[in-house]
Amino acid sequence: NLAIVFLIVNVIMTNFGKRIFAGFCSNFASKYNDVSNSLKIELFKDLNDMKKGEKISILEIGAGPGANFKYFDREALVQTVEPNLHFAKYFDENRSKFPKLDIKDIKEGFGEDLSAAGIADASVDAVVMTLVLCSVQDQLKCLEEIKRVLKPGGKFFYIEHIIGEKGSTIRTVHKLLMIGGFWPFMADGCCTDRATDKVMETAGFGKLEQRKYDMPTSEDAGISFTICRGILKPHVMGVATK
Repeated sequence: NLAIVFLIVNVIMTNFGKRIFAGFCSNFASKYNDVSNSLKIELFKDLNDMKKGEKISILEIGAGPGANFKYFDREALVQTVEPNLHFAKYFDENRSKFPKLDIKDIKEGFGEDLSAAGIADASVDAVVMTLVLCSVQDQLKCLEEIKRVLKPGGKFFYIEHIIGEKGSTIRTVHKLLMIGGFWPFMADGCCTDRATDKVMETAGFGKLEQRKYDMPTSEDAGISFTICRGILKPHVMGVATK
């Protein structure tokens, strides 16, 4: 009976969804890094060139398993805010690989209220978010918080999947996946219908450099990654300066 199947899925996801998502996402993040390696190196070049010779302060919002730590090729104090603490064991495993980074314990919190996680005004040199603005409750409020915690001249580094172009098949798929909240329910709040590139243009940063692209893939990525890549293919990456 289909109703029973849906009921069972609902019970599992309601009670164990965040734990399941943390495990899936940690595996996905590793494969995502493999196909996006050159793009992340390009994105974080400015971060690694900031204040040469100094130990900078980095805040990563939605750090998950810490998949971006490998791209912070410099001395830095790294704070992280993450709403899903089931990532903690994957985070700690990753943290131990980068002794040059002063990575503090993961803090439970949300991008819309960084003060609740103890992040003070004008206290960080860089903020990082990758594949996170798709799932925050309020993108503009989150971006206001990012501007609040950045020092003058500080930079916000981001990579996000975005809704497909008007008239495209993938845009239709993105809208269909949002019907009844299906995709957010299955993917811990992720939304497929957000035009984050447009939101960034209205967010009020002093300078914005961004570009859209299609998420890369590889022949040995595996079926689950390939399916996700098909859904999340349209991307934007950029650096916004306060």
